[in-house]
Amino acid sequence: MNDTTRSAPRSATTMCPLGLIAGMLGALEEAGVVYCHWKSNEAIEKSLVADNDLDLLVSRRDAPAFSAALHALGFRVARPSPDRMIPGMVDYLGLDAETGRMVHVQAHYQLVLGDDMTKNFRIPLEESYLESRVLAGPIPVPSHDFELLIFVLRMVVKHCPLDAQVSRKGRLTPSERRELAHLEAGADPAIVEALRAEHLPTVSAELFAECRRAIADDAGRLTRAVAGRHLVKALEPWARSSLRTDLGRKLWRRWRRRRTDGAPRSRRVLDSGGLLLAVVGGDGSGKSSAVAALGQTFSRHFPTHVVHMGKPVRSFRTRLVRAILRRLPGTRNDSRTSLPAWTDFETTGYPGFAFVVAHTLTARDRYRAYQRARRAAARGTVVVCDRFPLDSITLMDGPRCAHLPGLERRPLARRLAAAEAAYYRRIQPPDRLLVLRVDPTLAVARRSEQDEDFVRRRAEEVWSVDWEAQEAEVIDASQPHPAVLADVHSAAWRAL
Repeated sequence: MNDTTRSAPRSATTMCPLGLIAGMLGALEEAGVVYCHWKSNEAIEKSLVADNDLDLLVSRRDAPAFSAALHALGFRVARPSPDRMIPGMVDYLGLDAETGRMVHVQAHYQLVLGDDMTKNFRIPLEESYLESRVLAGPIPVPSHDFELLIFVLRMVVKHCPLDAQVSRKGRLTPSERRELAHLEAGADPAIVEALRAEHLPTVSAELFAECRRAIADDAGRLTRAVAGRHLVKALEPWARSSLRTDLGRKLWRRWRRRRTDGAPRSRRVLDSGGLLLAVVGGDGSGKSSAVAALGQTFSRHFPTHVVHMGKPVRSFRTRLVRAILRRLPGTRNDSRTSLPAWTDFETTGYPGFAFVVAHTLTARDRYRAYQRARRAAARGTVVVCDRFPLDSITLMDGPRCAHLPGLERRPLARRLAAAEAAYYRRIQPPDRLLVLRVDPTLAVARRSEQDEDFVRRRAEEVWSVDWEAQEAEVIDASQPHPAVLADVHSAAWRAL
């Protein structure tokens, strides 16, 4: 860390950062990167355990060293859609292997502020802001005086303009009020005024005082609107777009958000692109809970879709044909469509037309699910598949009709069996395969409520396959569940 960085007498010195964050802070110090956590420092504890984003202001000249340090720790760049990109800001995502938590680092090489929809203003005093930094526990932060100066400007341009008030964003949130009280308690008004006069001459002392009054809890709407308009005009020389253009963008993007009912959605896509990731394993391996955990972890930060390839969504055609079959004579109560894959049909005989139709329709639905998953991955989505049709696994998700006895005497059934096989041939291997491998005896013990023979056979097949030949990543699913989840998260992140 820079020798000029001072220590601040804060309770934050007792904080214990998440493992990945601690590693990042150490790497940045070793590389001599000049940076600070530049806002929301009242809740710095949450940022250091990945409950909040880490907003780091980084010296522009140290950008290469900063990027190299994060990439060495396994961070990935995630980019927003082109209309939401902000110059001088880069998002990094990293996975803490021990906890499975995602760490979001937002690197700012420029001080930008404004409405959340546009961030239209860049205040060119980054180096001075960094020079004021002090040490808060393991991480440098700006001085209270400088941070309060910028905080007041941020809150006024975010909450006070008339369009923000009409959109019901005219008041500080509870966390912002706590941050304001925290900064005011530690700042010296005389130093704040001196910083304003030196670095923000376009914001007069009278205007800054007006801004302080506007973000008070008892400020009226007119007071806030007037202060917002005056400050936006004062900052206009530092705007990326004209005020009229910025207003249009804000209104358009708020309207689009209302059309989606305000539902949260990830707007960032990993630089490395999308991925089709399959997780396979027998019963009792914890496969489904691992897939659910991956989907929950990833979907908060970038487009993620979970697909159950073993039980694909039934198409309208499938539902219609199955409904017709149930009404045909002789098939109303036919339960033979669910016969296990190890059934000896040479002994039991032809299982019936409904069996062939049902499994052909399932093959078609699996292929359609695979097709949608491939397209989504090509668009940048990370698709996590629960189960996947593989040549090496025949007892779960594969063709069932090609070798049935009696097909030679049944032309329609033979054609359907050929169609089933064709659907599976079109399903190509996933981009990355994770295999949860558990001893069959343990699998049976974990699934005591299920048929023992059913669980054992499926677990034995997964156990006996040579997965190294298929370049799959094998995970020991006999470990305690938290350890399995940690290994699954780490393997999936490496694949990305």
